[in-house]
Amino acid sequence: MAMKLCAGLLVLLFAGAVHAADHSNLEQDFPTRVEDAYPIAYRAMEFQASGAYEHGGDHGRHAGEFEPEIKWGFMKNAHVALGAPLVFPGDGDMKNNGDIALEGLYNFNVETPVFPALAVKTELTFPSGVDSAGVDVEVAAIATRGFGAHRFHLNGIYRHLGAAGAGERSDLFSFGLGYDRPIDLDHLFVADFFIDRSPQAGGAEEFGFNLGVRKQLNPWSVLAVGLGSGFGASRTPDLRATVGAQWSF
Repeated sequence: MAMKLCAGLLVLLFAGAVHAADHSNLEQDFPTRVEDAYPIAYRAMEFQASGAYEHGGDHGRHAGEFEPEIKWGFMKNAHVALGAPLVFPGDGDMKNNGDIALEGLYNFNVETPVFPALAVKTELTFPSGVDSAGVDVEVAAIATRGFGAHRFHLNGIYRHLGAAGAGERSDLFSFGLGYDRPIDLDHLFVADFFIDRSPQAGGAEEFGFNLGVRKQLNPWSVLAVGLGSGFGASRTPDLRATVGAQWSF
């Protein structure tokens, strides 16, 4: 009896200390670019690691990416995140590789019958990488609206480059439309389409799309896989494959 009581207390303590992961909470590049308007749970911590392979695009004919990121729900309706994207380009250009990014997201309106969920996200990218200079500032407005099992997400992003190179624009804009729908209790289908202003002065707009699935492995972890492509400019990849894993605690 005593052993059963102790085991029950341990389960309760462990359950209180661990926060469940949520495969319906969309994050950027996991596996699609568009994200939803909701932060992670209050007082939760989340570690995420994702990798990608690109064929074509501005990193060369073949390129790999890896990004570890940690998030903390430091207050209700908000989280902060710290990440350091790494790129292994096929052409050997390592400029800006390893810059540290600090992100904060705040949800100021949950979805109601009239209004969508609304959030604002700010990201600072510091010149900690190879041949980096200047701090880049990004501000995003995010809206999420559900219609039964279907959810739609709108992202509008402004990015200012702290040290734009010769022939590059200092101010960039991106717009994305995302969609998700449950396949079953453990799988979520996700898709997006986005438009980017070219960072090259006088360059054409860049278009891209991604399709993917997020799978709830257990209450504390999520797996994501996706495929994407781009068109409209030579900088966009012909193929982009993404895989990532996420743990909440």
